[in-house]
Amino acid sequence: MGAIVTNLVVDWELVINILSVLVTLFIGVAVLVSTNKYNKNQSDIANHQLQKQLFGEFNKRYDVLNGYLEKITKYESLEHLKKNKPNKYPFLRNKLNDYFNLCAEEFYWYNKGRIDEDLWKSWEVGMNSWYNNHEIIREAWKEEYENFGHQSFYLKEGEQFFKEYKARV
Repeated sequence: MGAIVTNLVVDWELVINILSVLVTLFIGVAVLVSTNKYNKNQSDIANHQLQKQLFGEFNKRYDVLNGYLEKITKYESLEHLKKNKPNKYPFLRNKLNDYFNLCAEEFYWYNKGRIDEDLWKSWEVGMNSWYNNHEIIREAWKEEYENFGHQSFYLKEGEQFFKEYKARV
């Protein structure tokens, strides 16, 4: 009978060692899962904060540009603007460039996944409304795009944020 008790003690030690390994493994997996969940939540919060920051900054910049766009689009062409407002032409032309740069930045951050689809679609509709409804915007964009190329606006070759624009190939 003494031999059986010795064998049982050895078996219990084995069981305790196995359980110890399993508990350690379980705790490790639980820590890994909770750490991943925490990191994802933190990443989501950071992305939402960045999107909110970009949204505020871009809307603030657009609010400033909107009045200038309204003034500029009263003219049918860049030549007409230059002829009627020769002193203000360079300033207003720069405001058009500021608008194109704003559009490019919004498109860039959308492509990087920092602006969600719904927000981008709203901005895209507005951008294309200005472009589609005002010849002077189309003329200025064509001039900028052809002079400085797609890379100047964070675009890949053939890519556009103004849907109606057809680049020369």
